Amino acid sequence: QAFPTRRTAASLLCARRGMARSALLRSWSFRVIVGFGGLPQLLAADDGWDQSTDSEGRAVQSMKIEAPAMTEEDQYGYNMPERYKCDSCRAVMFHLDEELRKKQPKSRRLKSWEYTDLFEETCQKAFEGYGIKLLNGENVLSGPGLKDDTAELKPGMGAIQMGGESWKKRLAEICRKIVFEKVGEEETYEYIYGKYKADKEADPKDFCLKEANYCTAGPKTPPKPKESRDNDKEKKKAKEKKEKAKKQKAEKAESAKKEKSAASGAQDGSAHAPKIDVQAFFKNLAHKHGVPSEEYLKSRTHGEWEKLLVKAAGKVFNTQSDEL
Repeated sequence: QAFPTRRTAASLLCARRGMARSALLRSWSFRVIVGFGGLPQLLAADDGWDQSTDSEGRAVQSMKIEAPAMTEEDQYGYNMPERYKCDSCRAVMFHLDEELRKKQPKSRRLKSWEYTDLFEETCQKAFEGYGIKLLNGENVLSGPGLKDDTAELKPGMGAIQMGGESWKKRLAEICRKIVFEKVGEEETYEYIYGKYKADKEADPKDFCLKEANYCTAGPKTPPKPKESRDNDKEKKKAKEKKEKAKKQKAEKAESAKKEKSAASGAQDGSAHAPKIDVQAFFKNLAHKHGVPSEEYLKSRTHGEWEKLLVKAAGKVFNTQSDEL
């Protein structure tokens, strides 16, 4: 039996933001609105779509889909950005556990060369289909091993994943670092094998928190805005400059104090006067004799030095005679 039909209202609105060519990556926002007339059974709101009515009173469903705005580090950086490292570790653990369970014999443990080869192969080939997406206003890593993040999407929201070869390479590097440097291939195998023998699922979050130290417990600390980071850098530079000036001033004062003390000791001939080297002695002697401090220190021939010493000795003798 044919039912009378009404025109089904369907519209697609696309808004493009961030048109500046100089932007690191253009940010795209899509809003998809699909209206249904005469089909109320399709309007249940349990599939992520918002229900509403259009200007003519017809029931419609709508969903807003946004793409992440990628930073320069997201686009061109060789290493995995810090903000994605915890999720990277979780993805790595997911694939290591998955691949090991496929090849783990029930009757025996794997030999060291066997699980080492397995880990190397997994790190090299497992990370297809990864990228980042915008989730509740924040960029997050997304891919086959991180499927639970879709549950955090708000009703009426969707997400576009921005991927590429660079994410595969970054995850491969993270995988190698975790297995062969941070945790160790033997320790990684023991962790996964222990879960396997106990007939339990491996817990990537637990592994990354306790074994690899790639995640932290508690809520995420929101990143500081760029302006705040710049202010912190300026404050740090100003503090370092102030401390350097203070140190130089203290050193200069200490040096002046030593010179003054040395000159005073030389003048009074005190037995308690501090010891000084020959350079300081000649500087003080020149000052006492009323000549420039460098006069007694410049280069001379052997004969000239003898004449200077005789002359200086005579002045010292006369001065001490006058004082006596």
